[in-house]
Amino acid sequence: MKKNGTSVLINLLAIAKYEHAPDFPIQFMTRGTLSMGEHGNAVLKYHETQQDEETGETMTALITLAMEKNQVTMTREGDYSNTMVFIPERRFEGIYQTPFGNMDMAVFARGVQCEIGEDKGSVHLKYQLDLQGAYTSTNELHLEYTANREDKIQ
Repeated sequence: MKKNGTSVLINLLAIAKYEHAPDFPIQFMTRGTLSMGEHGNAVLKYHETQQDEETGETMTALITLAMEKNQVTMTREGDYSNTMVFIPERRFEGIYQTPFGNMDMAVFARGVQCEIGEDKGSVHLKYQLDLQGAYTSTNELHLEYTANREDKIQ
């Protein structure tokens, strides 16, 4: 990976689809950093801020997306932490860490598309999420980034 990252503008849309509840979309724009690898891979980092619907508390997480042509690894660091690996038609099992305790978590990737470039790129994921061994939701993540050449990162 390159030592210094490129500043990027990120547009993200995430949609959680539940069986007996309305879809839950989240959309935001933010800034991040992109580090390109030598073999067409890249690492994208950004901060995600959300407000807890019950408490009103603001929660921030550092999101790291390690991207390859047919694989994305997403790591979330914060009060709610986890790692998810997305490979088409494969299941990944892990732990979802919360302030209230850990939960078993699994994702089954139904679609993984990455377009990785230094100036722009995108990630599109479709996956099923299971918590504690039970189906929770079907999710989509649509992320696009563009280089922000006016912002210099040291």
